[in-house]
Amino acid sequence: MKHWPPGPVARRRLTAAALGLSAFIAVVVAQEDVGVARDEVVYISSGAKYAHWWIDLVSFQSGTLSEKGITASFGGPRATDNNREHPPLMKTLFGFSRILFADKLGWASEVTASRLPNAAMFALLIVMVFWFASAFWGYGAGLIAAVLTLLLPRGFFHAGLATFDSPIVTLWFATLYSYHRALASRRWCIALAVSFGLSLATKHNAVMLPAVVVPHYLWVVWRRTRPTARIPLGERLAGFAVGIGKVRPLVFAGLAAGPIVLIAVWPWLWFDTFQHIGDWISFHTHHVNYHFEYLGTDYDHPPFPWHVVFVTTLFTVPTATLVAAAIGAAHLATRARHGASADGDRAPALLLFLSAAVAMGVFLLPSTPIFGAEKHWAPAIPSFCVAGGVGVWAAATRLIRTMASFRWFGPIPARFARAGAAAALGALVATAALTETAAAHPYALSHYSALAGGPAGGADLGMNRQFWGVSARGVLPFVSRFAPDPGEPPVPVYSHDASPAWGLYRKLGLLPDGMPDAGPETSGIAKSKIALVIHEKHFARHDYLIWKSYGTVQPAYVLTVGGVPIVSVYVRSDLLQKRHNRVLQAQPE
Repeated sequence: MKHWPPGPVARRRLTAAALGLSAFIAVVVAQEDVGVARDEVVYISSGAKYAHWWIDLVSFQSGTLSEKGITASFGGPRATDNNREHPPLMKTLFGFSRILFADKLGWASEVTASRLPNAAMFALLIVMVFWFASAFWGYGAGLIAAVLTLLLPRGFFHAGLATFDSPIVTLWFATLYSYHRALASRRWCIALAVSFGLSLATKHNAVMLPAVVVPHYLWVVWRRTRPTARIPLGERLAGFAVGIGKVRPLVFAGLAAGPIVLIAVWPWLWFDTFQHIGDWISFHTHHVNYHFEYLGTDYDHPPFPWHVVFVTTLFTVPTATLVAAAIGAAHLATRARHGASADGDRAPALLLFLSAAVAMGVFLLPSTPIFGAEKHWAPAIPSFCVAGGVGVWAAATRLIRTMASFRWFGPIPARFARAGAAAALGALVATAALTETAAAHPYALSHYSALAGGPAGGADLGMNRQFWGVSARGVLPFVSRFAPDPGEPPVPVYSHDASPAWGLYRKLGLLPDGMPDAGPETSGIAKSKIALVIHEKHFARHDYLIWKSYGTVQPAYVLTVGGVPIVSVYVRSDLLQKRHNRVLQAQPE
């Protein structure tokens, strides 16, 4: 496909900077409305410990480098002590950001400050997607790909949390980008080592990256050693074997150096290294199974249905983006069949295909633990967005060719007509994605695409309603109405899945004093005056426990998204009456 050339480097740099800055600002502004995920509470707390340890190290505090000093911040005898089951990179950045922007400068709350590194990582992803796609398929395709990456309802949501699911997408893509550049320049092998090491230091699914790089490398070698004439298979294989040692073998040195970077940024691995690495890997290969509702069934042990990754992706990525991606994938496959390539024998499209296949493919294995939803194969999604950018440009090209055959655009040069058509089609696809992303905010975990029928369609299909207890923030204004007056006894709240975040909500000023968490399950419900149920299929028993304790099946308030209940609030009758009397007394006679 002939395309509008990428144009001057200055234009690409300016566009990349504008995209990155826009993405960062959008995420920082939007996350202010998003509730605190229970995992964030752990990561923010652990990150502060990690950051303070590094500050103590550069301040030459006594005992910092001792095994006891490292263990106090990064480890412990139990599998989850100091959150040692997860690598430290992003938690450490959360900690530094919190110390600087919240504790020292006071520019942001503890939660917002901790989330800033993820917003920056997401901005970097948008820049890299644009730069990669525009280099091989043109400026327009790169711009559309970047915008589609930005406008992913679930991706945008995760970018605003202090968790690992968004950063691993960025660093996964950075690793592949560095590897692809390393095929042409040995200096990029250093970037490959750093990006792969930082990926490992972010989330455990980075261990799958060699499964993307190695097959792609072997394909590149196979193509570069392809003879001009037919030769016996033995000679062909011999030439291929020789080529492995000649076609940038330094990329394997880069991959091999990745674990060194991991160890360098994870002090817990500085002693008993192999034991601790084994503990880390073992924790996730034998991970406790979460509950995951899919097509009406609650799965709490493997295997997943084989089609879960495909159907869930179909229902969580904007439909227009998927249509554009399908067109782009078909276009690239057709070009590959005819021997066309955007960049000689480095096969960028194949690299993106392998990335998606590996990231999603592991969830086809019957032994994979049930970790949760689409966030676990999120590194696959940028491949869809790049294909979407290519698809829009390919569709525009086909449209203009059809129009040209009928002479519908008169004397306008073909390249300008194609650019205009691409801009129009791109705007349509991006607007559809923007509409879904805006509609999903701030409860993106409860949102489903137009293809699923929105949140209501997802609920009817029996898809996972939500997780992490994030949506509880939406009922805090209602709960706060029942705060006790000064001198009155506390009003305990059974906060259900939001319990880990309850203290942070108070610190953020979203909850008044005198409304403590009532405690866990049955005992907490019995002590509570107000009770929350965050609706997921496996949480149904909490409704029954509350009905029995409160003597009513009628919630006082229900938070909904697209007509779908996601949080119900029950209030004891005496507290409701007290609130009613208070309102009557406040009314003028």
